[in-house]
Amino acid sequence: MLDYIAQGLVQGISEFLPISSSGHLALLQHFLKLENLDANLLTSIALHFGTLLAVIFYFRADIIPYFTISGWKDPDKRRVALLVILGSIPTAIIGLKFKDHFKALFAHPTAICFALFATGILLLLCEKFKHKAEMRPLEAAPWWKVVLVGIVQGLAITPGISRSGSTIATSLLLGIKGEDAAKLSFFLMIPAVSGATLLEVKDVIKLGLPASINLGGLAVGTLVSIITGFLALKLLVFMIKQQKLSYFAYYLFTVSTISLVLIQFAGK
Repeated sequence: MLDYIAQGLVQGISEFLPISSSGHLALLQHFLKLENLDANLLTSIALHFGTLLAVIFYFRADIIPYFTISGWKDPDKRRVALLVILGSIPTAIIGLKFKDHFKALFAHPTAICFALFATGILLLLCEKFKHKAEMRPLEAAPWWKVVLVGIVQGLAITPGISRSGSTIATSLLLGIKGEDAAKLSFFLMIPAVSGATLLEVKDVIKLGLPASINLGGLAVGTLVSIITGFLALKLLVFMIKQQKLSYFAYYLFTVSTISLVLIQFAGK
């Protein structure tokens, strides 16, 4: 039970903060010696679903109008919906075509450490260069910029590459203003994580639950990921307003270096 709580806590904190939940989960599973890859992947999907619920609740005021007639009469909301659809297409293509390749990387913690370091570099580049772009609201963003963010989200399936960090940093570098960059990132997350969850559920129905899965523990871990995810999302929005994403970069450099040293030491 405690290992599920620990994974839910790590997932909830790291999904929204730009530090890669998949990378942190994979390293945690490695150090806890949770060796069943199928069980680990199913746990990851369940915890991602928990943080998806946290996103929907946090942005409920923005999402609810899309389920009303008056909301669809608003041209800005229609354009944002179209942009999210366009941005989700490359994510879906990359995810479906390279799903197995990305899954295989979960078994290589050293590669995950380097990916975490790369995420940190991206966040530093964002802090340095984003001010040179003319910042615009999401409604005014050209469609090709959102498609590019969708491509980045697809590549962020790589464990260690932060989905939120890479998409928010890319949005800021492309001139989408801070809070709207976060909104775009998490609006794109909704169809991506929903699709991944459905695919994993399909595989579970076909193959059955891994024998090592504790459903009660998984449910508790998912609940923990919802609560901590909501709190982490509030912190991220605050940090974006304060323009402090570089703090997360230094954290990633530290975690990736320490983890790499521990992995190499354990291998001797």
